Amino acid sequence: MNATHFAILAAVLFAGSAVHAADAADADGAGKQADSLKGGKVLQEAYILDKKPNGITLAYRDGCMFIKFSDMPSEYQKAFGYDPIKSAIYELKLAEQKKALEMDEAEQKAKAMRLREEEDKHYKDSRINIQQRKVRELEFQLEEAKKRLASAEKTAGQDGNALGMSTISSKQVIIESPWGYGGRIQSGMHNAAVTSKLMKEVDPTVGMRDKLAQEVNDLQLKLEAAQNTLDTLIQNSR
Repeated sequence: MNATHFAILAAVLFAGSAVHAADAADADGAGKQADSLKGGKVLQEAYILDKKPNGITLAYRDGCMFIKFSDMPSEYQKAFGYDPIKSAIYELKLAEQKKALEMDEAEQKAKAMRLREEEDKHYKDSRINIQQRKVRELEFQLEEAKKRLASAEKTAGQDGNALGMSTISSKQVIIESPWGYGGRIQSGMHNAAVTSKLMKEVDPTVGMRDKLAQEVNDLQLKLEAAQNTLDTLIQNSR
């Protein structure tokens, strides 16, 4: 207990009869007055705001402070009716209440943490499930595209065998098909590029085959990207 506390107590205890009876004053602030402290400081409207088994709360115009009875000289303790046993019981009760409050706060924090973790897991699981469905859908689309491509390649191969090619002259190649129409192109020579172009013109299944081959390639790239994303989501969820 420092000198200021002693000065306040001295002012409250010995400044007059109204202050001597402060611990019995009613809650509306009876006993308010201006007391001079040691050093010349004036405590305006000083009075006992509250009394507990372990100490008193002093209030004045500019603030308030709590002083424990155990920090007071024996004469002050006697004047305020200090009971060490009651004070110890009261402080034990305060400590238990504080501990219970701290435990409750810790439990609430832990509960909030668990809730955040559950929400985070639910969000991650949801993203994984959505991505898994996307991967399965792309896998299905790729398999179907491969089937269509295989069928188109088989048809194109059969049609290609049915095509007849003959050279009309050194500058012109003609492909005749069994369907009654043919394709002609001017060319300086008979080569594979010319033949491929004419076959696409004569046989529409060749063009379809190429289109399906591109679709299969695009789906493979999409599936690889989707699978990489899924792997990353699973890794981050661990």
